[in-house]
Amino acid sequence: MQPAVGHSARRPKARRRLIYVAFLLGLTSTGSGTARAQWVPTAQEMAMLPPYCAARFNEKSPEFASWRGILGEDFIHVHHYCAGLNFLSRARRQVLSQERKDTLSAAVREMDYVLTHTRPEFSLRAEILTNRAVALSMLGRDGEAAANLETAIRLNPRFAEAYRALADLQAKLNQKQKALETVTVGLQHVPNDRGLQRRYDELGGKKPYPTPVEATAPATDPERPPSPKNMGDQAAAEGQPPAAKEAGDGVPDRPVSAAAPTTQAKKTNPWCRFCPDEDAAPPPAPSTPPAGSTGPR
Repeated sequence: MQPAVGHSARRPKARRRLIYVAFLLGLTSTGSGTARAQWVPTAQEMAMLPPYCAARFNEKSPEFASWRGILGEDFIHVHHYCAGLNFLSRARRQVLSQERKDTLSAAVREMDYVLTHTRPEFSLRAEILTNRAVALSMLGRDGEAAANLETAIRLNPRFAEAYRALADLQAKLNQKQKALETVTVGLQHVPNDRGLQRRYDELGGKKPYPTPVEATAPATDPERPPSPKNMGDQAAAEGQPPAAKEAGDGVPDRPVSAAAPTTQAKKTNPWCRFCPDEDAAPPPAPSTPPAGSTGPR
């Protein structure tokens, strides 16, 4: 017959168990050197991201200074958003459901970091909310996704990608009339967007297309020539990203971005959607990373 085990005998086992759990949590939060590198985009992945991402990872480059002038001081946090976009792109290529879920969850957390640490007037906020909504919808969190898209539209009524994503989500939920209403409002603000026009036709909208609302042109100072900084200030005042306004189309197979690429990026980056001499291309649609990796600091 075994002697009774008292409380004093059980304490060492409980302590060892707590130490083991703490060790596992430490692995999750810090990760190995290999795990820490997993969030970093490869050269191929970087080419698919907005051009300001490469600039953010090279603080000594002229591009870094230029994009900081365009996007303001909150540009210092944008690498978390770039990590979120990269996680979102990776999730589209993943087959295993749990791996895909972990990667999408990491994308949401990285975007949350930027939304939390930047000012409410940050010009990329509507875009970040739109991509966050894409990740949420892929996770099956459609209600949260719709709320994010509605907020994005309020922040920037001329951000066509948010209307498209919301209409597609509503159509997916069999809310066809709501989807048509969303597209109608979108066309009132972005009348030449081919993606919104196509959805309007598919949802049974009646021609002609909705009458555009009148846009108020911002006042300009003829003695103050445009500059990257001025363009960023003007865009923030309008509540929209510093982007060209050419039309786009299609469901976002890649994360959407409304920030205008540099001239060199337009020539070399297939992601380019805002080249003025060509038809607009289809839109392409950080704190804790997926299990086993660590996001940017």
